[in-house]
Amino acid sequence: MIRRYEQADLTACAAVFCAAFSAEPWNENWTDSLAETRISELMCSPLSVGYVYEENGEIIGFAAGRNVTYLFGREYMIDEFCIRPERQGRGTGSEMLTFIAADQKRSGTVNIVLNTSKGLPSEKFYLKNGFRQAENMIFMSLNLTESYYKS
Repeated sequence: MIRRYEQADLTACAAVFCAAFSAEPWNENWTDSLAETRISELMCSPLSVGYVYEENGEIIGFAAGRNVTYLFGREYMIDEFCIRPERQGRGTGSEMLTFIAADQKRSGTVNIVLNTSKGLPSEKFYLKNGFRQAENMIFMSLNLTESYYKS
């Protein structure tokens, strides 16, 4: 069953997040506490909308995002999307994205947007599910810990 995220889902979603991002190809060192903080921050806005994929009482995937207004209408910006590693490649993520798209469309959303790492399996996954790379956009960041910006 796929449904909207509830605050009571936080601990289970953090466990999914840690499992997904500690595995290949990410190999990130998230702790449960840090993952709970990130998810709480993403889900604390009145514009936040999250989803969970629950099977037999266990959360095996989740998405955290927010609805924002843009020039051509409301967009759903996916900030985090993850599926337990042992469930990846079995259609779970695609099923979840289909649910999210239908739910957002019913709510009047005109576009779903996200950032992902280039060249990793996630890029292929999103392309397979109908996403397209915006040719006129690039992702940029500014590292404030680099010596150039130290005062």
